[in-house]
Amino acid sequence: MKKILFIHSSAELYGSDKSLLNIVNNMNYEEFESHIILPCEGPLVNKLKENKNIKVNVYDVAILRRKNLSFKGLIKYIKQFIKSYKNIKKYVKENKIDIIYTNTSVVFPGAIVAKRMGIKSVWHIREIIKNKFENRIISSIVNYYSDIVITNSKATANAIMVNKEKVKVVYNAVERVKIDKSQIKGENDKFVVGMAGRINRWKGQGLFINAAEKVLEKCPHTLFVIAGSAYTGEEYLEEELRSIIADKKLEKSIKLLGQVNNMGKFYEGIDLFVLPSIQPEPFGLVVIEAMDAGIPVIATNHGGPKEIINDGENGYLVDFKDPNEMAEKIILLESNLELRRKIAENAERMKREKFSVETMVKNIREILIEI
Repeated sequence: MKKILFIHSSAELYGSDKSLLNIVNNMNYEEFESHIILPCEGPLVNKLKENKNIKVNVYDVAILRRKNLSFKGLIKYIKQFIKSYKNIKKYVKENKIDIIYTNTSVVFPGAIVAKRMGIKSVWHIREIIKNKFENRIISSIVNYYSDIVITNSKATANAIMVNKEKVKVVYNAVERVKIDKSQIKGENDKFVVGMAGRINRWKGQGLFINAAEKVLEKCPHTLFVIAGSAYTGEEYLEEELRSIIADKKLEKSIKLLGQVNNMGKFYEGIDLFVLPSIQPEPFGLVVIEAMDAGIPVIATNHGGPKEIINDGENGYLVDFKDPNEMAEKIILLESNLELRRKIAENAERMKREKFSVETMVKNIREILIEI
């Protein structure tokens, strides 16, 4: 039996968190013993602890964020890094770990421990880094300190500047989303359009709000809901969104829901899902979640969603710079129940064929066996 130490940057339940949960929950426990280090308590910790086959640990893991890119931030990060490195090295020795599996591009200590101790290193990249300088630095670190690089899409694989012979593309997957489909009928008093994702500059909440404003001019009974929260220390981004909504006098039509842990209930309450990212989405786990729930999807036309959506067949792709095009597609689907049903049926079928958890875990297993 091989012992694998997964190191992750979050304890919440966003895309990368759910993907990790699905991987370790579906591993063959006779082949692999899963150990996990997370940086803090949170809903992911609670979910993982439900599985008695997984050894979950909470340490102060050094995570590289933009707030570290200052003199004080860098000093704090270096101190955290040294502490993380020592803790991980001690854990690897005590538990005789065979493979260190780093589950995001912003956590470095585990891969460096693996290199120094002569054990195998898998680095799962789930981000597209737009800044060329940052991408070059992170890519060089990933390339040097990894034996295998897994990416969650071809778009992510093309963006990371590493030895392409190391790269394996494994698409994300989600467990079946359990919802009451009788709630999704488009015959309610309000047609509900939803988006879900971390609140930050590139996830496109601003674009979503601008498109909503244009839709409401023609369809005033539409309700727009935004699920998600900001990173700790970036709560001001949520306040900025509230201010924008208030300035447009749209408080009754656009709602900020905060962190939503029960996504099944979220999907029950919406008729259409929008992914409005203004930078390329590495994959777009929420896209296949919505598809699996029988919800039609509109996404911006770059990154991972281009590998999921066939425009006009199982969803729509729109220009990330154009709120008018997004608004037009929302109005098109809002006004045509039969079209919504057709798009949703095609999407649901495609998701189950191509993005199953079984396929994802099978591909991960083959990589771990190979390494």
